[in-house]
Amino acid sequence: MNDENRGGGFFAGFLLGAIVGGAVAVLLTQEETRDVLVGKAREAGNLAMDATGDLRGRVTDVTSTWQESAAELYERGRQVVENARSTINEAVEEGNASADSLREQLERKADA
Repeated sequence: MNDENRGGGFFAGFLLGAIVGGAVAVLLTQEETRDVLVGKAREAGNLAMDATGDLRGRVTDVTSTWQESAAELYERGRQVVENARSTINEAVEEGNASADSLREQLERKADA
């Protein structure tokens, strides 16, 4: 009977050890998995922040380029309008001078 009790005790100890070992393994595995997931989440967050920084820099560069282009176009347009205004003013002055000259000629002919 002594051998039978020892055999049963060994089996019960083996079974209890397997259960405790399994529980500890699950707990450790969960902690390691959690650590891995946290690490991956941090890496993903850092990558996202880097990508956001790069994108922000590119957007700033493109915006600056557009603003410079818009300023250049505005200046060109302003110069075109100023040149056109000058040309129109000169044409009006020439037209007024021609009209005055023609009026004077007609008045002289009418008086003669």
